[in-house]
Amino acid sequence: MTISSSSSSSSSSSASSSSGEGGCNPVRMAGPVTMEHVLLALRETEEEREVRIRGLFGFFDAAEYKYARDLLSVCDANRDGRVDYHEFRAYMDDKELELYRIFQAIDVEHNGCILPEELWDALLNAGIEIDDEELARFVEQVDKDNDGIITFEEWRDFLLLYPHEATIANIYQYWERVCLVDIGEQAVIPEGISRHVNASKYLIAGGVAGAASRTSTAPLDRLKVAMQVQTSRAQIMPAIKSIWKEGGLLGFFRGNGLNVIKVTPESAIKFYTYEMLKDFIVKNKGENKSDIGAFGRLIAGGLSGAVAQTAIYPIDLVKTRLQTYVCEGGKVPNLGTLSRDIWVQEGPRAFYRGLIPSLLGIIPYAGIDLAVYETLKDKSKPYLVDSEPGPLVQLGCGTISGALGATCVYPLQVIRTRLQAQKANSNAAYKGMSDVFWKTLQNEGFRGFYKGILPNLLKVVPSASITYLVYESMKKKLSLD
Repeated sequence: MTISSSSSSSSSSSASSSSGEGGCNPVRMAGPVTMEHVLLALRETEEEREVRIRGLFGFFDAAEYKYARDLLSVCDANRDGRVDYHEFRAYMDDKELELYRIFQAIDVEHNGCILPEELWDALLNAGIEIDDEELARFVEQVDKDNDGIITFEEWRDFLLLYPHEATIANIYQYWERVCLVDIGEQAVIPEGISRHVNASKYLIAGGVAGAASRTSTAPLDRLKVAMQVQTSRAQIMPAIKSIWKEGGLLGFFRGNGLNVIKVTPESAIKFYTYEMLKDFIVKNKGENKSDIGAFGRLIAGGLSGAVAQTAIYPIDLVKTRLQTYVCEGGKVPNLGTLSRDIWVQEGPRAFYRGLIPSLLGIIPYAGIDLAVYETLKDKSKPYLVDSEPGPLVQLGCGTISGALGATCVYPLQVIRTRLQAQKANSNAAYKGMSDVFWKTLQNEGFRGFYKGILPNLLKVVPSASITYLVYESMKKKLSLD
């Protein structure tokens, strides 16, 4: 990211003009940081600070707070399960001193406020590279009076009840509020980690979360696929009985291993392709601006999804063949044998049967998902205490938007599954996507394109919830929280 001299000078002049007028307040006092430094920076007396802290203690005692449990653990010095005022006051003393030290470390010009370029430098030194748009949003979130600079009072108010160590990386993650939603249809990349120093760790956390959610909902996925390929009347109970008869309880998990295996490589390919495409779009815009806009994100996201889908598609096809294979005597075919038979009997192209309808569904799915998600987020803001939706609200919005997007493109998923399941060299094989469409329409009507939609929708909420819980747990284990 480059910062133009004009923006830098305007920020500096803004900082200068704000000094002494409620804005920047440089503290000219030597020695190690003490509470006296904090009081000078805040222009507070001991008595005023005491009143403020008692007010905060009363607020915290009555309010629900996102980090309440962690904050209780940090404040509760005697471990009696309660936080009295003296314990809260001790926490506030330590936290304000900690926040002032890191504020001073970022404020390299020592003018009593943090300029946007100083914040960007601090993030870069911590291994976190963000673009102009993200930096502007970060500053806007903290800068309550919208003067383009961050005073210590604003910095303190933003982070005071954040119970974890105030490192640059932790502060960035606190602002970013990384949230992942996976309804089991395709790999989902947590928003905002593209330039993060711990991007690989986020991918690992996402891979484990995706594997856990897909394993938990594997019976519904198997049921969905079994119903999608039925050309006669498809009913849930007969399909369940058929799966049980073929393989018992384990029959409901057939193909899940391949579904789990593809999560991490699909996520990694989509992630890195998205970054390459994003950089390409920025360069071709010819502007000194890293924001590619909603349309640019949609195109980059859609194309990266197409690349990832194409790369792992043979695994998806073998998974569908395995799930729809009619077992003789309950014997499930060996994966190696099944893959070799497809290669020898149908040729390499058979591994990509159904790819076109799969790719055609990516852009509309992403577009509907993005539009509905942003709309729901905006509609939720008037009902929130904090103006920005938290992780659980984002989870709910993402679950609804993902389910709606998947439902709208579901007919293409049915066409893809039917092409995948049929042997290319059989007499009854579909000749292509249009052949599946017309035969399904003529023989089954429009309802034929929505066979299996119920189990598909039933797995949405558990998939998203399990993904979220496991993802948050993995973030803690990998020290990302």
